[in-house]
Amino acid sequence: MWKMILVPHDFSASANHALAIARDEAKLHHGTILLLHVVELPPHFAADMLVMTSGSEPPIGMRQYAVASASKHLDDLEARLEKDGVTVTSFVRVGAPVEEIKRLVGEQGVDVIVMGTHGRTGLRHLVAGSVAERVVRTSEVPVMTIRHPD
Repeated sequence: MWKMILVPHDFSASANHALAIARDEAKLHHGTILLLHVVELPPHFAADMLVMTSGSEPPIGMRQYAVASASKHLDDLEARLEKDGVTVTSFVRVGAPVEEIKRLVGEQGVDVIVMGTHGRTGLRHLVAGSVAERVVRTSEVPVMTIRHPD
């Protein structure tokens, strides 16, 4: 049985759909969901570049802004899951998504990864690549990919 379920989340509809399935599995088997968002900063932006948020707030670093925004989204998802009776721990990491997913698997003793896939094909797949595909190819634990029903 899968007790420790990692759900990488990119705040897309596909990721939400995968999270709903992971939630059901966690409830069924009394498991825990590890919710992960990886902030991937564009290579041509420095992490300490300043971002203007609102008129009254002082500028903050891009990395700090991205992590704070992701944390806020994950807090909302975590609250919804906990309301459904699921134990959740959230993580925000900065780096390459595949590497950070694999790192968390090792750190947390993950039993399975449940992740959404966008189902890109052709040129879009070639250009954008697929985090899910790379995770499936390199993971040491089972990976369940869920395509959102369009």
